[in-house]
Amino acid sequence: MSEFDYVVLGAGSAGCVLANRLSADGASVAVIEAGGPDRHPWIHIPAGYAKILTHPHLTWGYRTEPDAATGHRALDYPRGRVWGGSSSINGLGHVRGHPTDYDLWAQKGCTGWGWEALLPYFQRHEAFAGGGEGRGTEGPQPVEHLAEVPPLLGPLAEAARAIGLPVQADMNGPEREGFATFQQTRRGRRRVSAARAYLVPALRRPNLSLIDRALALRIVIEGGRATGVAIRRDGAEQVVRARREVVLSAGAIGSPQLLMLSGLGPGEALAALGIPVMRDMPGIGANLQDHYIARMGFRLAAHRWSANRRIAGWRLPLEALRWAMRGDGVLTWSPGMFSLFSRTLPGLEAPDIQLNGGPLSWAEAPGEGRWPGLCIGVPEVAPGLTIGVWQCRPESRGSVALASPDPAVAPRIAPRHLSAAADRDCLVRGMRLARRWLTAPPLAGIVAGEARPGPAAESDADLLDYAQATGGTVYHPCGTVRMGGDPAAPLDPQLRLRGVAGLRVVDASVFPDIPVCNINATVLSVAEKAADLIRAAARAA
Repeated sequence: MSEFDYVVLGAGSAGCVLANRLSADGASVAVIEAGGPDRHPWIHIPAGYAKILTHPHLTWGYRTEPDAATGHRALDYPRGRVWGGSSSINGLGHVRGHPTDYDLWAQKGCTGWGWEALLPYFQRHEAFAGGGEGRGTEGPQPVEHLAEVPPLLGPLAEAARAIGLPVQADMNGPEREGFATFQQTRRGRRRVSAARAYLVPALRRPNLSLIDRALALRIVIEGGRATGVAIRRDGAEQVVRARREVVLSAGAIGSPQLLMLSGLGPGEALAALGIPVMRDMPGIGANLQDHYIARMGFRLAAHRWSANRRIAGWRLPLEALRWAMRGDGVLTWSPGMFSLFSRTLPGLEAPDIQLNGGPLSWAEAPGEGRWPGLCIGVPEVAPGLTIGVWQCRPESRGSVALASPDPAVAPRIAPRHLSAAADRDCLVRGMRLARRWLTAPPLAGIVAGEARPGPAAESDADLLDYAQATGGTVYHPCGTVRMGGDPAAPLDPQLRLRGVAGLRVVDASVFPDIPVCNINATVLSVAEKAADLIRAAARAA
């Protein structure tokens, strides 16, 4: 069968939601995915993220364009290429945005996307074991508190109180500001990606087909309407046709790339590559937003506070046994075990800085320069703690552009991190907040000093230099096919591509602005709402 009611491009977080919800009422659905099944064992072990972020088969292997504001470095830019997409390789963090994030979307013309309208969709997707005000408990996506709470987290919470910030029992509860432990997309010892939560259960339905290991070449547009998708699989090309709609869910990098390959995007740039221009849409590929992280390292006074020794040498197999037998231990950890949200300036309506981390620290990489890099995944010999600092609402905007008309060639990704002066200032304020927190009295005798960047970095210029030379993405790209009420927005508030019938985009690329959070929970909620919009349109037809 090569014709379906809906063709969904991408089996990442959004695509898995759509596959499940659109097929639930009997519509025929095809999901096209470039990657293969999620069989790799490191996918299902929470701490396995450190082993697969740059895996040659499970990710796209993207690298950014070098940029002066980030030390002229080409940064790894991991995106999942496997069932579940980036939800199969991420750090499992389940974090809602601040309510004002979504209210700002609505204020920008995204009617129906304010907090009150989106809250039911956050609740719909969640199966939060802890329950609580405003939380969902019966959705497909399991969400759990940490399987192991490291002993350091208690003193860290007291240190937050000591600097005037509250401690929250639920980081996704009514109040966001302050200290909280992370929640994970996990059930017991195992990661539960969107593929496991939504896609795999739905594959039992005869009306849902998954076409994996298939490279999407372009969207087929006939008479101003999207009618299908051209793909290459096992060396052969074919067209998978859609009777109702094509839904593009290839992510903040893949979705604009595929639109541009289809002749939808900045006309002059497409014509220069020999691509026939179907519609000149400069907004496609623009507005790329991401969180940029600077990792600070702190020395701890004793190994009881740190997991460094637990994952080194002969002790790592013991942790593996603990994971298998008890379902806890370091292999259930995420890169973020705790978080501190704070406002660093008066008058802000939401936190502008997020600090997160865990009681692990990584060995420095050999190399020249003032600020050595890190060997992520290789623990230091001495006990340590890592604190990641990032600005919640960056002003910097980047882009995704085609490098070639060949769909197999990676696009040019230019995040333009720290290109806005306000972002640089905010990041420095966040690093100073981290220092104030980690030197608070409750941590006396536990935190023995700062290792990275260290006390030699005294001035704002020193701290910024360190952040620019060593920082990187938090893996939250979004905004490259934004929705909005203005005609320059590629999508209308129904997520329909302007000027092309039968074509929607549903993934992180539709965000007008990046939310104050890790973004996967928002992607799931957007996809849940999009499924309702699509089904309502079918009923009205």
